[in-house]
Amino acid sequence: MKSTLTLFLMCSFFWANAQEITGVIKNHEKTEMDMVLMLFGMDNPISIGTADAKGHFTASLENVSLDNIPEENLSIYMSELYSNFFFNCSDIEAFGVNSDNPAARQDYVRLTNNGEWTGTAYLVSDENLIPWLEDSGYNDAIKGSFYEIIYVTQDMEVNTTCNSSVYATDDEQVETEYTFNLQLKKGFNWVEYTIEEVYETDPAIRASFPSKVTIGNLEDSSKMLWIGRYY
Repeated sequence: MKSTLTLFLMCSFFWANAQEITGVIKNHEKTEMDMVLMLFGMDNPISIGTADAKGHFTASLENVSLDNIPEENLSIYMSELYSNFFFNCSDIEAFGVNSDNPAARQDYVRLTNNGEWTGTAYLVSDENLIPWLEDSGYNDAIKGSFYEIIYVTQDMEVNTTCNSSVYATDDEQVETEYTFNLQLKKGFNWVEYTIEEVYETDPAIRASFPSKVTIGNLEDSSKMLWIGRYY
């Protein structure tokens, strides 16, 4: 029974990461656009899907190829796994045995038209998270989830809880807690950051910030809002 459950969970995990995601990009301009990743440089966009003139899109991380990425770019943009998350542990050793495995992070999905970068799709569960993502010093964090993409060179698990600290004032540091529960497969993976608690600050000094966050695999893509911003 236990082995059957384990197999089911493993299959569910791989489906969640490989699944084809469909939806509508809010605020989309009336033209077809490519949805790309630029984690290996702007000159090396990686297509993950397309959006039509009304913003309806299909995106997938499955079978994304790096064949056209120069080896030099791979080495330039890859770094240790522990440094490729929005939130980092203050103690590298607390991150676990996979801390120095090669990885690369993509924060937002880029939108291009005829090869020109013309917009960005923010992936959030609540549109009110975007101001904080753009400037966390002046805009308050709120509870909710946002989503990124990470590339890794091998299958691995990251299961750990670690701490860091954030200055609430010039003299006060607040301890933060980050819980990682990730199963990463070789290639591209969706990562979901869920802000569980927010530390309320004096707004005259700095904005409120996340004090407790869980980092895991994408479980329900229907909760993702794709918000377009254009240039």
